[in-house]
Amino acid sequence: MRAPEEPFLVTTAGKSPRDEQRDREHRYLATMGLRVACFILAIALVAIGVPWEFSALAIAASLILPWVAVVAANAGPRRTVEQPTLYEATPRKSVGSDQD
Repeated sequence: MRAPEEPFLVTTAGKSPRDEQRDREHRYLATMGLRVACFILAIALVAIGVPWEFSALAIAASLILPWVAVVAANAGPRRTVEQPTLYEATPRKSVGSDQD
């Protein structure tokens, strides 16, 4: 539990659920886009008669990437380890004081 005199810091708050979901959707769509590209590449390589090893790599990537997309999309939010910079007020001198 937090000490009563310790303030909450907004800069240490995580992302909102909406932002987190949008990031997950972007990761999923990017990975699935790469999968579609690999699938089209595999078809093109087979069609032009490139050795089967290259086609097999593209096919394997298009079969593995859906699993990678789901795992990446379901991964929790990425945590940052940086500490926020805290403002520390310096004591002010009073106008009529003899301290210099």
